[in-house]
Amino acid sequence: MKDCLKRSNGMDGKMTFIDSFALLSCRIISTFFKRQNLLCVSASNFHMDNKDEAKSNMEIVNIPPIISTYRQALHTFDEKFKNDISTNLNKLKRMMDNLKADDLGFDQNLNNPSAWKRPNKAPCTYIEVFQNSLVNMSIFVLKPGFKMPLHDHPHMHGLLKVISGAVRIRSFTEYPLKEVASSIDFAARAKHEAARIAQGIHKRRRLFAKISQDNICQANSETCVLTPTISNYHEIEALNMPAAFFDILSPPYDTLIHDVGPRRCRYYYVANEISTNVVELQETNVPECFYCDQAPYLGPMLI
Repeated sequence: MKDCLKRSNGMDGKMTFIDSFALLSCRIISTFFKRQNLLCVSASNFHMDNKDEAKSNMEIVNIPPIISTYRQALHTFDEKFKNDISTNLNKLKRMMDNLKADDLGFDQNLNNPSAWKRPNKAPCTYIEVFQNSLVNMSIFVLKPGFKMPLHDHPHMHGLLKVISGAVRIRSFTEYPLKEVASSIDFAARAKHEAARIAQGIHKRRRLFAKISQDNICQANSETCVLTPTISNYHEIEALNMPAAFFDILSPPYDTLIHDVGPRRCRYYYVANEISTNVVELQETNVPECFYCDQAPYLGPMLI
């Protein structure tokens, strides 16, 4: 060992010029390879970061459409954003325009006409997608030729998107359009009506209405929109095949609204045709032909 040390340091223990140069060269080479290794590790980490970022972006892009729609619906009808209702409603409509049956996990067996010929099969199947005090999201499936009776949507916004088959939608707007004079007047009327209903006293409505829509809608048609005053009354008829539509209503029926109370769905028939596009509607009992069975929602979990 001592001999080795002497050889490396010279016979007198001091390093020669050649030895110093060799040692310096070794250190430079060693440093170079260490830096190369560090660069490789950094490059690897950089690529990993890029992959993670790409994966993150992919996850954002791959959010199921129904989940994006659900989140937008909650945002649209949140009281905190009521001043932006028009903008948010348009955005929600555009998102619903692109929804497909597969996005909702729609059971294609319900498209089979023979499934609707079973004894005691209800003419309408109801699928609840989501409901809280703010919104109700659901799918209705109608048997061929069945017409969902003319009904209203008190104090509600609604969006309806056909996802399978074809339906004829006929919508009505109260005519002439009656705007409430003030919020105080609105609250007084609503309170009075809620008290009457609670006591079991209900005067059936009779009103003039203008036909605001009478169209055939299919899976590639745009979403239909109703508001508390526009197209608030409608009837929906399946054509020669089973038909399904997805809709969002806010607030849901029977939800308690401040100074309004619960709101029930009311049914009507055309009592008189005033002109080609103005009719007189008369409130009536719930038609006996209209009842539903239920099926489970099979689409992505809404989070």
